[in-house]
Amino acid sequence: MSSSEFAINHLEKFTSLRNAPIVEAVLQFNAPPSIAFQQTELKELLAKDFARYKLHDQMQHETGFQSSVDGNVAMQHRSQWDGFRIDSDDGKQICQWKRNCLAFSRLQPYETWTKLLDAAMPFWSAYRKVGDPAIIEGIEVRFISQIPLKEHEKPSKYIQKLPPPLIGLGLRADAFFHQDTIPLNGYPYEVRLIRAMQPAAEKTGSKRVLIVDINVSTKEAVIFENLDRTLDELRYIKNKVFFTYMKDTDKHFG
Repeated sequence: MSSSEFAINHLEKFTSLRNAPIVEAVLQFNAPPSIAFQQTELKELLAKDFARYKLHDQMQHETGFQSSVDGNVAMQHRSQWDGFRIDSDDGKQICQWKRNCLAFSRLQPYETWTKLLDAAMPFWSAYRKVGDPAIIEGIEVRFISQIPLKEHEKPSKYIQKLPPPLIGLGLRADAFFHQDTIPLNGYPYEVRLIRAMQPAAEKTGSKRVLIVDINVSTKEAVIFENLDRTLDELRYIKNKVFFTYMKDTDKHFG
């Protein structure tokens, strides 16, 4: 998919895969609140409004060095509250309500985009009500897929060809990490596509795992009136990248 030729087609439909290899789907809103969250008050509100979820404090830890006038250097540790992690009873839905952003994750099995939004948007509505952000600085949609490979099975069975390592030396990579960042010409969006191979572990007997990580994000702030359209376009781009880059999706995951 060439970014110079890319165009969002709202009429294009994508196949719903029964056995999609998605292990995590993430929807993140970067929206600093105009009213700082207060730990105690927020905890009470979340415990009331999301009673079916488990609530955990999240802490941010920082370590640094500080020198004194006598020339001694001491290590400084600093911890501060950084929001809450909110887990569903089955552990499949996770919301990270942080001081400056909100991220919602759905772990496998992933079902549909509609169900993802149905689960995530109540948290976003509460975040917006409590924090009153003036604008959404950025939105990210991230889908991570994992495909266990059989012995001697090549990644090229599932994905478009990767640049071979050390061309001309005849070497083969048992593990790799390849990332592309692709701006979409004419659109305020950017794609980060990661392909990685997790090698087999002899001690645990685990197989090689092919990882395809698709992250689509906005490059400009989003006003609230454009939220639905932006989410729809982010979803379209994510699907377009997945079905363009993956091979024979109906055969492998249908």
